[in-house]
Amino acid sequence: MRVRTGITIAWLALALSSPLAQPLAAAEFEFLPDHPGGFSATATASNVPVRKLSKADAAAFKKKLEQLRNLLAKQPVLQAPKGVEIIGYFRPLDEFPSAQNLPVPGFGYLRFHFYHRAKNGKAVRICCTTDEIHASINDPDQSFEVYGSRDFATKTFYEPDLVGQVDGFPLYRTAGGDELLVFSRGTARPWLPVTREEYVRAWLTFWQKQLQESVPQDTITPEIVRHHQQALAQMKPEERSMQARSLTWDVYEPTLAPVGSAEGRPLVRVNPDWFDPSLPRSAVQLLILRFSTTGLMDPIQPGPSKTGSVSAYRVWQALHSSNWREVSTVLTTR
Repeated sequence: MRVRTGITIAWLALALSSPLAQPLAAAEFEFLPDHPGGFSATATASNVPVRKLSKADAAAFKKKLEQLRNLLAKQPVLQAPKGVEIIGYFRPLDEFPSAQNLPVPGFGYLRFHFYHRAKNGKAVRICCTTDEIHASINDPDQSFEVYGSRDFATKTFYEPDLVGQVDGFPLYRTAGGDELLVFSRGTARPWLPVTREEYVRAWLTFWQKQLQESVPQDTITPEIVRHHQQALAQMKPEERSMQARSLTWDVYEPTLAPVGSAEGRPLVRVNPDWFDPSLPRSAVQLLILRFSTTGLMDPIQPGPSKTGSVSAYRVWQALHSSNWREVSTVLTTR
């Protein structure tokens, strides 16, 4: 879960992203894009959930986190950063899976703090930043935007757009503009489409429960249930397995885009067979790196912002100039 100091971050994002605030930002900060930066990131497995692991598994997972940290630190933009101080950490998730065969889930951040000149003339780094690389380890649930309904058998997510490949690894873009680079071992897909039938059945179950709890004067919920039952009964066999695309809300009908339409947002769910249960729990079987920026950088012509900030640009450079084949060696192989 992303944790941020809300007031400070919200102010900083507004001050630096608003066109009206650009003169203020330029006056407030004299950015130092060539100032020698640094990289530091801790790797730990000392949080409470690790107690559920054997000492051997905990130690092995910590070594994997250290390996990931070290592989990232070797990449040119991170090894000798300019204009930014990169600070981060890697650790297991607090929400530990109850299933004993699931790989240990972890996460981490590398945050890019830009340098600027203080009033006393010294170079200092900003305290907070939204330019970052977030790592999701063995956790298909972390990086995608969760769909609003919690009534599916497994969590459901909005599928981001597949926009290309980097070093042979799929690159996705979320609706919010973040980019996701996905590394997985084996051939099992981490996510599966939510079908139109699954979608309608899930909502039908939800509304049937609402009907059981409704008052006698409720005339709307029975109609909603009837419309969902009718939609399911009239669904053609070939339509049932098509991927569901969530569209705008309708009071009575299932909120599905029409068959064959590109409207709406496609939905996916976690593939329960995404991992190899024969591997130790400490194995890294899935890594998702999410690249997030403030939006100050022009994606068509990447470079420093108009005010001179390079933190977003350094995140972009890390994505497009790193040796991801080398980083992918953190994935456990037999």
